[in-house]
Amino acid sequence: MTELSWSSMLWSIKDEVQFAAYLVLFLYSMVRGAAPERLLSGVLFAMLAFDKVHHALLGGSILWHHANVGHFVIDLLVMACTFVVALHANRVYPLWVAGVEIISVFGHIYRLGLEEINRFAYDMMVVMPSYVQLVAMTLGIVFHTSRRRRLGSYPSWRHSWRPMPTAGARISPTI
Repeated sequence: MTELSWSSMLWSIKDEVQFAAYLVLFLYSMVRGAAPERLLSGVLFAMLAFDKVHHALLGGSILWHHANVGHFVIDLLVMACTFVVALHANRVYPLWVAGVEIISVFGHIYRLGLEEINRFAYDMMVVMPSYVQLVAMTLGIVFHTSRRRRLGSYPSWRHSWRPMPTAGARISPTI
């Protein structure tokens, strides 16, 4: 009987470990996080949950031009949600979470446009961002709770999205 190494055992359960890590992150965010943390951790946990449901319902993947259509749709939805949060949150780490999602989406687009792309390269482009997101989200929540403990409450959202004054409003000159 061959003995498995730790790395091969970890590789065989990586999906379950990642799912458990996102679940813990989501539950911790619900207790300790503010609105951006709760929203982002919910979106990222939902990404993995929808992936599990997608594979359970279909029994596999829907491939079109060798690209996984189900994962592409999930990644597009995650990108849309994370970008909305990232653009309005008073935090830096949501920009990292949303930014690495671009890599995943463009991995699918690249595969659709160029079928000859190496399968390993495609898999890395669409899978690795979720691990980067896990690290960024974990660090973001740790820094958020540390900052809240040190400084107290602070705004969750930027206020730069407030509408400009109407066209008839006069702006007084400053001297």
